[in-house]
Amino acid sequence: MDKKTKNSSQSSSVEDWKSLLVGGIVGGLVGAIIVGLLAWMAKSSIASGLSEYRLIQQLEKAREIVTAWDFLAFPLLMLLVFAAHEIGHVLGGLSQGMRFLMLIVGPFGWHASSSGPKFQWNTNLALMGGLAAMLPKKTGATHRHLLVLMAGGPLASLALAMFAIALASVGGPRFAAYCTFVAATSFGIFIVTLIPVRSGGFMSDGLQIIDVLRGGNAIIGRNSLLQIFAQSLDGVRPRDWDSSAIDELARADCKDSLQRTGGLLYLLARAMDCRHDGDIMRYRALLESSVDGYPSGFKQSIHIELAICAWLARDTDAVRRHLKASNGGIVEKSRRLLAQAALAKLEGRNEDCERDRLLAIKALEKAVDVGQRKLTEDQLAILSGGS
Repeated sequence: MDKKTKNSSQSSSVEDWKSLLVGGIVGGLVGAIIVGLLAWMAKSSIASGLSEYRLIQQLEKAREIVTAWDFLAFPLLMLLVFAAHEIGHVLGGLSQGMRFLMLIVGPFGWHASSSGPKFQWNTNLALMGGLAAMLPKKTGATHRHLLVLMAGGPLASLALAMFAIALASVGGPRFAAYCTFVAATSFGIFIVTLIPVRSGGFMSDGLQIIDVLRGGNAIIGRNSLLQIFAQSLDGVRPRDWDSSAIDELARADCKDSLQRTGGLLYLLARAMDCRHDGDIMRYRALLESSVDGYPSGFKQSIHIELAICAWLARDTDAVRRHLKASNGGIVEKSRRLLAQAALAKLEGRNEDCERDRLLAIKALEKAVDVGQRKLTEDQLAILSGGS
């Protein structure tokens, strides 16, 4: 890896950590402020007039019995808070007839597969805060579909906060303290996710809602992406994707880097399936210039596609560089094995090439994207000496 690429990769990693840290600090501060207000009320003259209420009494007792060991429960309670928010997105999508794609909560992850949701450990720190992804079953998505999907998370966080406060008064002092912590942090998540900001490459729920309400090119580009993705999941190979949606992506002038890069990935897949060398070179160059701005955990899949492009161009050093950059993250296993087999082929390691090629063929059985699977099959055939 050259110095420029290395520095860019390190800078991206630092930005991911900064985004994660800032998000954690902001959420923690909001939660701490709420907990502090409750504690202040419990000691103030206002609270003295409400001392007959059970919750206030339980919180007063909790101050005497809660120990440092109780703090060990807080990470589990935070997982509950994150899970409620992301499941809210999933339920919002399901209510609009969308199909499940992905759910990540802390170290736990579920991904769609041909045989149903599949569990997979999440080791990417940038995604520990949670992530949910849904896709419309029908072509495109209306403003209502997208708004319900995006609002589902914050609404679930608000509902959990209200439920936890109501539940806090029915148990003992320790239970009341735990419920109050859940209520405070969940309400903090509700507030923070509605702030219109971009963090770690992702748009917050609030910023996405504003983006959809604005409409225009943003909603057109988003629907083009969803339309192509839905077709691919249903088995339509890249060269047969809807031409009008492809044309829309090709001429789109999207300001959102995440959406623009996603469009370039589809355009590259189509170019590879049509074997248009000029377009492959063009989209490869555009993706190489924008990959570092893509969210950590997902940019690895772009590096895999760039490695495959480099193999088609017989650029061994670039294949090796992109494969190294693709470590970790969410990557289709068959595509990674294809890239590994391609590198082995270029380096003259024919036995390794054949081993990875056969493993890739086996991995195709579990591939989620049926349309792209057909492209992978053809590229694996090229490795074996086929047409």
